[in-house]
Amino acid sequence: MPDEPPIAQDRKDAPALPKPRVLVVDDEPALRRSLARMLSVENFDVLTAEDGAAALSLLQTTRVDVVLLDVMMPGMSGMDVLSRIKKDHPEVEVVMMTGFGDIDTAVAAVRQGAYNFLTKPFGPTEAVSIALAQAAEHKRLVDRTRQLEQRLATHERFGEMIGGSRRMQEVYRVALGAAPTTSTVLILGENGTGKELVARAVHQHSLRSDKPLRAINCGAIPETLVETELFGSTKGAFTGAMDRPGLFELADKATVFLDEIGDLPLSAQAKLLRALAVGEVKRVGASEPKMVDVRVIAATNVDLKERIAQGRFREDLYYRLAVIPVYLPPLRQRKEDIPLLAYHFLQKYARRSGRDIKRIGTEALRVLREQLWPGNVRQLENAIEHAVVMARGDCIMPSDLPPFTRNESPAFEDDAAAPEASSSVIWDETLADLPYAVAKERAGTLFDRTYVERLLKRADGNVSEAARQAGMDRSNFRRLVKKVREVSEENGHDERERV
Repeated sequence: MPDEPPIAQDRKDAPALPKPRVLVVDDEPALRRSLARMLSVENFDVLTAEDGAAALSLLQTTRVDVVLLDVMMPGMSGMDVLSRIKKDHPEVEVVMMTGFGDIDTAVAAVRQGAYNFLTKPFGPTEAVSIALAQAAEHKRLVDRTRQLEQRLATHERFGEMIGGSRRMQEVYRVALGAAPTTSTVLILGENGTGKELVARAVHQHSLRSDKPLRAINCGAIPETLVETELFGSTKGAFTGAMDRPGLFELADKATVFLDEIGDLPLSAQAKLLRALAVGEVKRVGASEPKMVDVRVIAATNVDLKERIAQGRFREDLYYRLAVIPVYLPPLRQRKEDIPLLAYHFLQKYARRSGRDIKRIGTEALRVLREQLWPGNVRQLENAIEHAVVMARGDCIMPSDLPPFTRNESPAFEDDAAAPEASSSVIWDETLADLPYAVAKERAGTLFDRTYVERLLKRADGNVSEAARQAGMDRSNFRRLVKKVREVSEENGHDERERV
């Protein structure tokens, strides 16, 4: 990976959650006092009101999480008060108190918007506090969802990129500053961080946004065809060649996005340098160049300075491309953005699949924040899509998330099956298609990956214990894990998250 600028790690100590505030509404003074004492002991902040009018007046000026409301009261009935609360304060949860056997009223109250109901006389005091705690937690989840939706709709995004962390705000600042210029932009980041989204956002905010963004993946084109794709060809230049414009001619007065620029062959790098330096391109087989006006945005997940040292990338081209570098942080360095991203993907896939899933549970969010996310935002998106498919209610639970979030491997049903399955990982049938030296090197990396995966699984993810079992010191074992992760990401292994 390219060196990142020295930005201090974001640290935010989560503040303690405030006590849930409960408003007890009942016309019996003794019951109000009894409930207030009991709920105060159970760590609730308690307010009381003697009737519906007093309760509604209090709600106008005071934040309340849950109303514990009696059905039978003189004057305004509990059902009338419930109706007013749901109309004027829909965010407040209501738990109704009904007489024994008055189930019809309780059911009607729930249909009208009450979260739950309790029957008098109450059973164990824990039943009351549990019901109110559940209602308060439900309100907290709904409030958090609403806040995240508001953040998604406002400033904590740039184009299709999402995140309110300091690191992402810096990305937005640099990208937005670069957008209206004609300077080349080089986007640096790991696989799955959203480099193409940055490129599209820069283009959308540029003076060339009325033209399409022409994108090409330099690593996905055979080396023999790269120059033809970028710069075009003339009839007869090679067998089957026809007169055709390349990407740069098609993008005249527009923007080109060169993804995986680090994989561009040296022969094409010289021509690209010429295009950037003087705006001149020459079709394969042509004798005369053509002038083009193209703005270039490039992206890479490799260390271009290292490739320069290896003689695989031109230093002069690097400096032409990196006029405005944009460093895109991996997800593990901006974990505070995970809830925002998770809710964005929840909305996307719930809408796409027609599922009425509105929330992500507290424990599920905690699990998501604890992951290292070697596949970055793309891996998180896949995890939420999986959870939307697996969810059985309107809230995503930890059990709905993919197995890797629970340190489980989907590849093995039990340990007895592991050796046979592991051998299939160590030997990849595609190795037989490679030259011996290349195949031998690839087999070694496959062995390293399988060995590290199995050892970490046996040690329950404890790196120190895994290093001890491997007969290695901890620092050397961590270097091996890092190497395996990097190779897995470069080769696009589906199970890289298990390492």
